[in-house]
Amino acid sequence: MDVKKYGSKNWGWLLTFGILGAIASFILLWNPGLTGLFLIILIGMNFIFAGLFSITLSFQLRKLHKASKKISDELRERYDQVIEDIRIEQEEQ
Repeated sequence: MDVKKYGSKNWGWLLTFGILGAIASFILLWNPGLTGLFLIILIGMNFIFAGLFSITLSFQLRKLHKASKKISDELRERYDQVIEDIRIEQEEQ
């Protein structure tokens, strides 16, 4: 409910998933066999989503890497000068 106070538009979904999570927790406490099966499924889903996230991240990093190569020579010289100024200032301290 605190999310609603901060102005989130999707607070209803968070509340719904929270209630469903609490109900699922009680079901899993009453049935240990189902808990083991659910744990296996949850770990499998975790691996799938971690893999999908890594693939998505790699494509975004590739796009960023390509964009960084298109930086103009003038901007690159300004960047090198700023880095040099920072290095000199750190040496003085």
